[in-house]
Amino acid sequence: MNRQRLAALCGLLTPVITLTLIFVAIRLSPWFSWHDNALSDLGVSATPNPFNAALLGGGGLHLIFVIFGLRSMIGPGRLARLGYAAGLAGALALPLIGWVTEAYGRAHYYVAAAYFLATPLGYILMGSAWLRRDRLTGVLSIAAGLAAVAAITLVPHRRIAVPEILAATVMAAWTFSMGTKLLLEKPSHE
Repeated sequence: MNRQRLAALCGLLTPVITLTLIFVAIRLSPWFSWHDNALSDLGVSATPNPFNAALLGGGGLHLIFVIFGLRSMIGPGRLARLGYAAGLAGALALPLIGWVTEAYGRAHYYVAAAYFLATPLGYILMGSAWLRRDRLTGVLSIAAGLAAVAAITLVPHRRIAVPEILAATVMAAWTFSMGTKLLLEKPSHE
């Protein structure tokens, strides 16, 4: 299997595995409240659940997708490279959310913020670069980035679980669609 196919499969599996395990963790945690908790509260729960595994495993798959998939898709130009760098920063932060849990205090906040800000910024920048050669992918990437930022910053909440899952769902849909696009492209010869 070449790198492109591997990256495409990781792009397809990342959202499925990550979101499934997050919802399993919620189901196994009867104390969890969408209004009174952050998703990361699941990672320090006394109730055994797969939340941290979701972020570590899904984050690892996402990192493979970004390194071997997105890198081949970004094309030339400074804007594309900046978008890729932001996307890579977000991809590095995702598994760290499961590693640097809330037990680490402010460090966890910074890691989570890096993921929820860098990833959508990457979509917006890469989307802007893609507008010239693939208008639909560009527009949808920009829209996904803006929707994720809006979910985190504009959705009213007491705690952050609802904005987090909304943003995560938007980012999961983008990753799945880009994995599909990569899978359908003519394989590169490595």
